[in-house]
Amino acid sequence: MGRIYKFFTVVMGLVFLFPTRGNALPPAADLPKIGGKPALARINGEPLLLEEFERALAGIHSVAPDNTARPMPKPSVLLERLINAKLVLQEARNIGLDALPEVRAAQKVFEEDTLRKMLYGYHVRNILTPDKKEVEKRYRDAVKEVKVISVLFDKEEDAKRVKAEAGVGGGFEGPAKKAVDAGEAKGSVDGQYLKSSSLSPEAAKAVFSMKKGEVSHVIRTGKQFYLLKLEDIRFPEDKAARVQAEQDALQAKRTEALKAYAKGLRKKYVTVDRKLFDTLDFDAAGTGIEKFRADERVLAAVKGETPVTVGDLTAALEKIFFHGAERAAGEKKVNLKKEQTLEEILNKRVALLEAKKRKLERTELFKGIAQENRNSVLFGTFVQKVVTPDVKVGDEELNGYYQAHINEYTYPEMVRIDGLVFAEESAAEVAIEKLRKGADFQWLRANADGQVEPAKEKTVLEFKGRLLAVTTLPDGVRNAMSGAAPGEYRLYAEPGNAYCVLALLERIPSRPVPLESVKGEVEKKAFSDILQRVLRDWEEKLRKASDVKIYATGKKLDGIVNPGAR
Repeated sequence: MGRIYKFFTVVMGLVFLFPTRGNALPPAADLPKIGGKPALARINGEPLLLEEFERALAGIHSVAPDNTARPMPKPSVLLERLINAKLVLQEARNIGLDALPEVRAAQKVFEEDTLRKMLYGYHVRNILTPDKKEVEKRYRDAVKEVKVISVLFDKEEDAKRVKAEAGVGGGFEGPAKKAVDAGEAKGSVDGQYLKSSSLSPEAAKAVFSMKKGEVSHVIRTGKQFYLLKLEDIRFPEDKAARVQAEQDALQAKRTEALKAYAKGLRKKYVTVDRKLFDTLDFDAAGTGIEKFRADERVLAAVKGETPVTVGDLTAALEKIFFHGAERAAGEKKVNLKKEQTLEEILNKRVALLEAKKRKLERTELFKGIAQENRNSVLFGTFVQKVVTPDVKVGDEELNGYYQAHINEYTYPEMVRIDGLVFAEESAAEVAIEKLRKGADFQWLRANADGQVEPAKEKTVLEFKGRLLAVTTLPDGVRNAMSGAAPGEYRLYAEPGNAYCVLALLERIPSRPVPLESVKGEVEKKAFSDILQRVLRDWEEKLRKASDVKIYATGKKLDGIVNPGAR
């Protein structure tokens, strides 16, 4: 099916386009209502509604892309951010940024995509359980383990001979072991369990068709050959694999439902000129792609929509091939994609038609999503066109940021340590005394009594003269070596374990990373830092020139966000 249903793979998330409001903030009776809705503030006459604050709060509570929790700002800080954002958006509209073609185009693409997702999400919203048979099939495929005997041969004739001998004598192990002992093969006649997924494609294909006790045909792998004997099949219990199988089966069920739904919508709205479609040879030598680029012949008529032309299909095909459609045509790959590409184009058209027919754009859900995106696009455009031109990162700014964040661009202090480990403190103290009187460290390692072998005691620290960052050392070692100069010896007692005689061989002080080595990274961070400052300056300027009324601050706002704290 390829990419044609790639869009449908998001259905697991689409269902959640129809959320409950179980976690909504409680309505605040003492807040003024504007348009029948509680408002937290009014900015130049425009309300900042409680529900806008609620959506922003929910976004912060959600998990970040790296699965870490986002830091939660104070309610008053969040409210200030929203007010400042509203001021920026008002200024963006005042100077006409919302009328720019690129802004409107970006908003249009997002809104049409959202309508399609809503339509698909609504269609599969009640598909909540997977097919049990499909779950079991996927689960068994995931956990299946096969016990096989595998013997590898350099010569095909040797493999064929062992296969024949096994067939005549009824046993595989004897002939296989004989070949291994003679140096004609490698392997073992002791079978081992392997995951089906870990087998090579050739081996998996062979095992799939075999019964227990059977020996495979001779399988070629590169310049070698091997035989397999299937001894056993088992399906160990794996709770995580079962959960994954259930999720995958549910996704597959929804995807199949969406395939059928899309097919029905195409039948409802579309008439394809199959005769014309079949004549389109995009792989034709010389002019296949080029001659169709400006072809305005109607390939598919869509009720209530502009038709799909040959040129439209050609443009879509050219976007698929990263290295160029002409090259793909030369390799006879373009025609293979034309059917699914046409279906993708038509699926987008008909889904949008159906969504509009169902008036999904009039729902509060869509209006909220669309408005948030319009705000996001407009805010970003303001930053790009108004704020960014005022951001300058010259040598002075670059050096200023570098010096202000020098700790981020500093090599850590490094030490090279070697050590002797003793079971008793007294033995360690004797060793230190000898070292301080001039005994050779390596001689002492070879001759001192009472040492512990790190290989026999896994919890004992080993340094082996390696260069280590001081920050990575255990606290006790770091404290013991504090202030020591190269050539000095210190005693470190591992709690309840052993006593280490530490020799400091080398100390490299921490030092700044040269600016030239990190200039690119510093430049980006300095730019971002200055951009934020310039944006804040804009916000302050707009705030001073605006009429801002706030209806909930301090404890009152805290009580709205955390009712239990009232």
